[in-house]
Amino acid sequence: MTGDVPDRPLPAGSMTARPHAVGQIGDWLAYTGDAAAVLPVRTTGARWRAERLALDWHWTSTTPSEGWQGSPVSQIQTGDWTAWLIGELFGTTDPDQTVARLLQGHIAADRLNGHFLLVAVNNLSNELHIWTDRHATLHAYIASQGLRTAVGTFLPSVAKAVGRNDLDWMGLTSFFGFGFFAADRTHFDGVRILRPAMHYRLDRHGRLLAEERYWQWRYSPDGSRSYDETVEEFAAIFATVMSEMTAANRVAVPISGGLDSRSTVATIIADRPDLERFWAFSYGYDEASVETRIARKVAAARSLPFTSFVVRPYLFGRLAQAIGSVEGFQDVTMARQIAIESDIRRHADRVIAAHWGDVYLDDMGLATLAPGSLSNDQLVDSALAKFSKPYGELLGILCKPHLGGREPAVVLRELMSDELKRLPDIADPDFLIKALKTEQWSARWTTASIRAFQAAAFPRLPFYDTRLSDFFTTVPTAFVAGRRLQIDYLKRYAPDLAAVEWQVTGANLFKAGRPDPWTAVKRAINKGRRKLEGRVVIERNWEVQFLGPEGRQGLEYWLLRPGLTIYEFISPQRLAALIEAFYESPWADKRSYPMAMLLTFSAWLELQGGRVRPTS
Repeated sequence: MTGDVPDRPLPAGSMTARPHAVGQIGDWLAYTGDAAAVLPVRTTGARWRAERLALDWHWTSTTPSEGWQGSPVSQIQTGDWTAWLIGELFGTTDPDQTVARLLQGHIAADRLNGHFLLVAVNNLSNELHIWTDRHATLHAYIASQGLRTAVGTFLPSVAKAVGRNDLDWMGLTSFFGFGFFAADRTHFDGVRILRPAMHYRLDRHGRLLAEERYWQWRYSPDGSRSYDETVEEFAAIFATVMSEMTAANRVAVPISGGLDSRSTVATIIADRPDLERFWAFSYGYDEASVETRIARKVAAARSLPFTSFVVRPYLFGRLAQAIGSVEGFQDVTMARQIAIESDIRRHADRVIAAHWGDVYLDDMGLATLAPGSLSNDQLVDSALAKFSKPYGELLGILCKPHLGGREPAVVLRELMSDELKRLPDIADPDFLIKALKTEQWSARWTTASIRAFQAAAFPRLPFYDTRLSDFFTTVPTAFVAGRRLQIDYLKRYAPDLAAVEWQVTGANLFKAGRPDPWTAVKRAINKGRRKLEGRVVIERNWEVQFLGPEGRQGLEYWLLRPGLTIYEFISPQRLAALIEAFYESPWADKRSYPMAMLLTFSAWLELQGGRVRPTS
């Protein structure tokens, strides 16, 4: 189902099922063979409900539970197919019909647009088909061992269903080195995440028959369209996307001091009659937070109901929920929405997550380079410079002993080089790195963070809408470099919001690109005043979660208490020394990153790792 397929009407009678109401699903798992008797669940209140899917396939799912609302789901019956749409399609008024047309061969898979997984069984062949969305925003995993195969949305249950418990040390090397798992790797050897824009086909026995990419990157800047016309076209597409995403449900709108959330607010008219469906919020790290102060001004400009939150030490009281949401795929201090999960659930059914706008609407630092000017090695160097984290001694201590004598830096380089080779030949180096970052960082880190919203409400993702991503493939890099296009969009279409200061510069957007000595003076005065008063500006969640007495107790509980699995890989004495060095000087040498990653890994081992084996 790739390539151009004529857009034909669906034959009469081919949609045999009655319209299905959209329900809600926690997690799902499809498997062949005999799965483990007890499968892990994401939250303590979840339970698996099993049923036979086809002759040799079994389907089991959990309902939403406390701390995990999961995803919308609808079942579609058409012809020889039974399908489940998990998540949401964008840009269609009839998602079931769109799915049916795909299954009947009347549209190509690249017409699917949304935040979804599509799972379907052909009732004649008993083949299982799975489509990921273009950006793999809704994660699923696949594993096989012997006669058993499993596919599902919760990594520990997929691994347990087939008996996979060896750690993947190449994957873990990228996790500690980049902050995310590169390629399609996970914590477990032999358990892979489903990649973006893919169609997987498995036979009745679980054998993988095909994995086919149905959409590929391209970059064709439109030289016939002026800059002003490009801003205008972005405004029109973005307005359409946001209008659809806010047309129904109770909608939460997170607002920060940046430009992406401000852009989403720009599409919400202050006097719209259904404004009571909207709820805006922001969180900062103290009462004087510049982020919440700016967010309040942005919300007030459009008369949005608004709540500001001060993030308190919550992490160690809710660590199991945080690990359950992000599945150990990112530093758990990053998913700060866990702190206000109950508030989001009380106010909203959907939440607008404006992630990845800052990538599409900016450059990668290579905007001045001519097409084709970088060699493959130089492109890999550029990717590594952008992706590598301050891992300190982590790779040498944890990973190197399990890499067969290979250096961790070599493994990281090979992983990025291999992923770069999977992309088509895009001459523009800036856009090529942008595509690589979207395939890797976005699909493996950002969307894991977005998943934390599902503890409360299902996220809608405007900047992952294919109408926008297709548009960005036609925009010259010079138009978006330095946030130029986005700033001009706000100045032209939302001058009230452009008049609010930008957290990055401290000045409003009408002063962007112009010298602003008064703003610089104000910043210097405020910095001096804070220094004289001995006030430390808290800017990161780890500072709140780690630096108080609860933080140290929590770190020592998860890293130093007797019997922890992590001691199979690093000694408690070494961990104690790292904790001591961190608290002696928390901001030195970016020590917070290794500390947060060790916490994440240890908590994952205890809560989701099961009986892992230390070597692969």
